[in-house]
Amino acid sequence: MANRDQVNERYYGQINSEESHEATRSRIHWICRHVQGHTVLDAGCSQGITSILLGREGFEVTAIDLEEGSISYAKKELRQESAPVRGRVHFQLKDISQFERPPGGFDTIILGEILEHYAHPHTLLAHAYRLLHKKGALVLSVPYGYHPFHDHKRTYYAGSLSGVLFPYVDEQALEVHHKYLCFAGRKKAKELCEAKPGAEHLARWMELDEEQFRLVEEQHVRKMNQRKAALDKAVQRIRYMEERALPAERTPRPEQAGKRQDEGKGSYTDGGSTGKKTGNVADGKGDGVKS
Repeated sequence: MANRDQVNERYYGQINSEESHEATRSRIHWICRHVQGHTVLDAGCSQGITSILLGREGFEVTAIDLEEGSISYAKKELRQESAPVRGRVHFQLKDISQFERPPGGFDTIILGEILEHYAHPHTLLAHAYRLLHKKGALVLSVPYGYHPFHDHKRTYYAGSLSGVLFPYVDEQALEVHHKYLCFAGRKKAKELCEAKPGAEHLARWMELDEEQFRLVEEQHVRKMNQRKAALDKAVQRIRYMEERALPAERTPRPEQAGKRQDEGKGSYTDGGSTGKKTGNVADGKGDGVKS
């Protein structure tokens, strides 16, 4: 099943909410600000917005993706750019594992919302490490915490993401933007597959996670209070309407009152269970009474 990412439409505010539009722009601009050097590999480029933005700024960008529909869309978008931008950005339908390292490697590799799709992220990171320049930069983003998407195989928090990246890159920046973790780091001189972060790193990541959990809880409490206030208001409205309706129900309508009065006029029963009218008691000639 194709993921059918629509990042370009979200970036330009053509679909989804204003919040989604702002979150997408914020995340992509953060990635662009942390790109270093001149040559860039945008792995998992989707519809190509990040690559095109970097091409406008003079970077030489190679952009790859596994989905043919995304690459076709990106190429169509690129055709609308100026000739210099078209000459600097190159979209290819290719897997990173099949990609040959250019002479010297790439100055920056971008992994925008890619890592969470891997059950074994070290497979991807080993290839990124292989393709990077010896002092190259790795810039990436992942959803922060649980995100209910069918193809997300891992959930990342500050500590878990940084722990996965620790053997390959030295952290330079780690921030949360609109429920996304954004990371930038520089390639380690040597891949350290067995390396583990120290207490200082762990404490910093725990502090970031703790702050984000606090913000999430505060937001949750605000939403619960808003829902409670709305529910209380609805209950009060229902009670008000019920109180107005009750007096009308207790007061009989004119036609009902007249019917009841007619039923009680001019006759009485003999007290029997049948409730039939008696005849003229004085002469004994009523209905059902023999002379």
